[in-house]
Amino acid sequence: MSAASVSGTTGVEDVLARLAAMTPDGTALIVGDRSYTFGDLAAAAEAVAQRLTPNTRVLARLGNDAASLVAVHGAWRASCSVVTASPMVPAMEVDRRVAETEAASLLNPSGGHGLGVDVVDTGARKPAPSGEAVVMFTSGTTGVPKGASLTFSALRGSLAGLATGNGLPEDGRAPTHPARGPRIVLLPIAHMGGFLGVLTAWWLGKPALLIEKFTTERVFTLAEKYRLGVLGMTPAMIWELAQDRTPRTLPNVDSVAVGTAALPEATRLAFENRYHIPILRNYGQTEFAGAIAFERPSDVAEGRRPPGTVGRLAPGVEVEILDPSGTALEVGQVGEITARAASAMSGYLDSEGSPADPGTWLRTGDLGRLDEDGFLYVVGRVRDMVVCGGFNIYPAQVEAALNELPQVADSAVAGIPDDRLGEIPVAAVLLVPGAEFDADQIRRDLRSRLAPYELPRRVCLVDAIPRHETGKVDRDAVARMVRGQAS
Repeated sequence: MSAASVSGTTGVEDVLARLAAMTPDGTALIVGDRSYTFGDLAAAAEAVAQRLTPNTRVLARLGNDAASLVAVHGAWRASCSVVTASPMVPAMEVDRRVAETEAASLLNPSGGHGLGVDVVDTGARKPAPSGEAVVMFTSGTTGVPKGASLTFSALRGSLAGLATGNGLPEDGRAPTHPARGPRIVLLPIAHMGGFLGVLTAWWLGKPALLIEKFTTERVFTLAEKYRLGVLGMTPAMIWELAQDRTPRTLPNVDSVAVGTAALPEATRLAFENRYHIPILRNYGQTEFAGAIAFERPSDVAEGRRPPGTVGRLAPGVEVEILDPSGTALEVGQVGEITARAASAMSGYLDSEGSPADPGTWLRTGDLGRLDEDGFLYVVGRVRDMVVCGGFNIYPAQVEAALNELPQVADSAVAGIPDDRLGEIPVAAVLLVPGAEFDADQIRRDLRSRLAPYELPRRVCLVDAIPRHETGKVDRDAVARMVRGQAS
């Protein structure tokens, strides 16, 4: 398996072409039982580029397959910006994104093991903003999908920060060694976690091992076959591995990086006790092309991991904690996390499809605090906060208390309207196998862990916690489920 180093004087947009020039026969991508060389992918990307109108936006429906990566790098080869959409996004939403961004082409990768990409000309010819690499739609702070415009410079800033934060040069250059295996990508590449996962692999000159669908059996098999090093997973994936009862291990995994949603402490302990592999938390957003803060392996090895932290700030990232009026708060106080970094987006798309500059500092919509040692803690979303009779309740903190109960495997908390108090907190719980459901007992067990106003007024039993594709809890669905059971 060939590896290459990427020069720090070059950018993200031509990383595939440069690696193809350096090691055309080097393994670039592994999907299922098929592997593709840098030369294979670069040639297919060039063929796509020839069919596109240069310097426009294109919308690509990206699945976890080789053709989807060909679509992205073919667009970049033609100096186009890529608007992403998951194959799971309904056709009406795809049409809306095409209209909003005035994408000149719609790219439909063949999927499976082929490298073909179907190109549909929409007739639009509006130039893409200078330097724009990708537009990803995110719920932001309003719940309405908004297009975040990210430049090649922002992507490079994110990759450089991840490299230097892990003790490597900005360009990711590391000593090559036969034992260096591929970088596994378990998250959807239509979202930032998976998208950046592949870019990170190639930035390090390593192959990407792309997983079409997560299963515990698949992870066990790959961990035995390859020197994986770091696994990037969602909390739900970690929970499934922690619950697995087969006598199997993860022999070639050094650590697990978790993002996209809060990781319950009970799940972390269950996994680490089962596999003796440390979990490294990280916190990021699409609007920042990845990480705002992350736990360093060196901190974990030396015991510097305060409970509940998501780590220290990524290199080049600054954070302030603000109250609702925009005033900066003192160390230890909870407020909205506001950040600025070289990896930040240019802005959300405005009514005409152009990125509107949000200013130097971006409000994340997340609530958190910083401690005296510079560790960041995330306690919930501003819009998820439940205001019950004038008291602020953070669902993530209530979930953490629920997940400490021995009978609870996972949980989700939401707010529902209440005539007297405005809102009340409610909870959906998933039990560990064999446990019996007793809502009143759960509430009694919580009294020593939560303030009276934080106690869920209703608790319902579910077969699975509803989550979005990115792994975040779907709190609207939780509220509907609880109200439905109460009716």
